[in-house]
Amino acid sequence: MAAKSRRKNDASSSTSKTPSSDMNIGAYDVDDKDNMDQKYNHGRFPSTLNRSIDIIQSCLRIFTSMKVSITAIVFIIAASVFDLSEATQSKLIQIGTGYLFIAKPLLSTLAICLSNKATTAWHERIIATGFLMSIICNQFPKWLSSFVAASAVFAFGLASRQFVPMQQLDSDNNTSSTNSGVTQSKSPAKRNATTSSDDNTNPFLKFWSRLNIKERAAIGTLAVVVSLLTENFLIWVVSATYKPGIVGSPTPLQDNGRIVLEALAKKLWNVEQSWMAKRPLQKIRDTLNVQYALVSALGASFVCLELQLGGKKTSHRSLTGVALHALITLASARLIRYISFVLTVLPSQVPNCYRHHFPPPPDNWKDWILVGMLPSSRGGCNDLILSGHATVTSTIACAATSVSSNTSFSFAVWTLIALDYSIEAYQGLHYSVDMFLGGIVTCLLWHLTAPLEIEGELEQLQKEKRRKEGGGGNAARAPPLDATVVAMYAAPAILAFLILAVFPEAYVNYFAIGYSLVAGVMFKKDGFSNLLQHELLCMLMFTIGVYL
Repeated sequence: MAAKSRRKNDASSSTSKTPSSDMNIGAYDVDDKDNMDQKYNHGRFPSTLNRSIDIIQSCLRIFTSMKVSITAIVFIIAASVFDLSEATQSKLIQIGTGYLFIAKPLLSTLAICLSNKATTAWHERIIATGFLMSIICNQFPKWLSSFVAASAVFAFGLASRQFVPMQQLDSDNNTSSTNSGVTQSKSPAKRNATTSSDDNTNPFLKFWSRLNIKERAAIGTLAVVVSLLTENFLIWVVSATYKPGIVGSPTPLQDNGRIVLEALAKKLWNVEQSWMAKRPLQKIRDTLNVQYALVSALGASFVCLELQLGGKKTSHRSLTGVALHALITLASARLIRYISFVLTVLPSQVPNCYRHHFPPPPDNWKDWILVGMLPSSRGGCNDLILSGHATVTSTIACAATSVSSNTSFSFAVWTLIALDYSIEAYQGLHYSVDMFLGGIVTCLLWHLTAPLEIEGELEQLQKEKRRKEGGGGNAARAPPLDATVVAMYAAPAILAFLILAVFPEAYVNYFAIGYSLVAGVMFKKDGFSNLLQHELLCMLMFTIGVYL
């Protein structure tokens, strides 16, 4: 009886709940369905995008596979070995070389940009994206590319601004340590570092050992500017003192590399004379514009290093260290370059080169200096070994690929560089040996100067001391972002943009000298501040932009 009464009560209670649930009839189910629909609608676009990316990645894996590369090589061999019509041979060579030297490097870079693998770090994707986006932006007018570059430098300067120099931080820490009255015994490493610094009788090494890595980078920037200005003047001097080039067109040296490239160009474009292929090859070079893509990749590398986007892979490196490494490499390569072409003058391959580049040699030394200050951005006539173009692009490539540390990206970059160098040698702007030695010597210098990225012993001890003493309170903090700060960072970036897009090239060297003087005054007054770093980056932007 009790069980029956309990069942009746349960039935009555369930029956009594039905009307109350009917008051919100379907409320829970409808709300749940609405939420599911909203989630579906909101997630539809990301899921579609992810599916599209997956499809693109699958296609990229196929098109960049070893099988496709072998097929391209077979096409080239078949065109060279079998007795086919000239049109068929040309088409097969175009497909094979176009894939190996253009399509595969670009597709490999795109695959890195879209990669979702855990092994592909964010900094690798960002650097590859910067490289690829630059090639896309190269299709727009020059002033727009210059504006984008100046805006990027300006935004980066504001994002990483810091006005208190390292020298001041070091002096503050030393002062606080002295005032605290705490006497600590020096470690053996510190005693050795101090002793080696004090016992050093070389004034330059003594001065260099007292600088931190940022101050060394500032000196490296000035070294590059001085090297470029000196080289610019010597280009004029060598050309104006080579009499066979002034009065006529001396017979150029035999360039076997160019002979091979001309034969390949005739086959590639199915033309009777090699010069007929100049226009399409130059169009390819202008479309890719590898040098500006390298500059974009270098800028992306600096951003990743400054913001530590590489995690453990790049934690041991810094923006300033890589910049110092690249600057000293470039300055050394340019030094070797102008010593080489001054010691032995080679005849230009360009007919009547002197007449198209320089005025008649003047009679007084003032005019010599004025002509020598005009930027030789279009190159000289007898400044051949080593190639200046190769030293710049190889330095930037070494820096960007070393930060990225992605094998596929490195392969893509150096393949496109090899294509760029080959076209330049084919055009006769340089001997093929100039391009070869320019790349090889610069890469060797890059590895030789690698220890420059390592901070000095004294600087490491100072950092360790600040860490132990809890120097967070002494850390420099950026001031609030107001109109004054924006104007201070905008001025050098705007002027750099105007130099690239508006002012005549004849004034570029004078602007470089002006920027260098301003940088020297800022360095003397405040040490290496972030504003000085920003000013130097702006100077490098327009200097490389003009001379590339």
